[in-house]
Amino acid sequence: EDRESYAIVGGIIESGEDPSGAAVREIAEEMNIECSNLKSLGRYRTDVNRGMGWVNGFVATQCAFINSNSSLGKRNMADAKEEVGAADFENQDVIMMSRKELLLASIQGEFLEVQWSNTVALALLQMEENAQ
Repeated sequence: EDRESYAIVGGIIESGEDPSGAAVREIAEEMNIECSNLKSLGRYRTDVNRGMGWVNGFVATQCAFINSNSSLGKRNMADAKEEVGAADFENQDVIMMSRKELLLASIQGEFLEVQWSNTVALALLQMEENAQ
């Protein structure tokens, strides 16, 4: 399809990293945000028939923009060329959405990648559970 999609933060777990460490790093790299609280949404197979790939979903809270002097959100592109998935950079615009806008976008199929829509749905359910 030739249409744009909403996306969530994501990436590849690097050697020596655990899933939550990768989530913290990806949030910093892609959004220049640091979050002090991650809640796991679970670990799910992405290709059950072939037994390949996993998605580790998280909800991040207690977040703040990273100080411009911090190295956490800065990525040395020369060093990154050797990393697994280095060619997986895409042009993104960061947008803020209310919970209601996120729910509507999810229902309307605005997250074209099933892994993203699954993670968003799980996050919305987790937030609803926490609100009660």
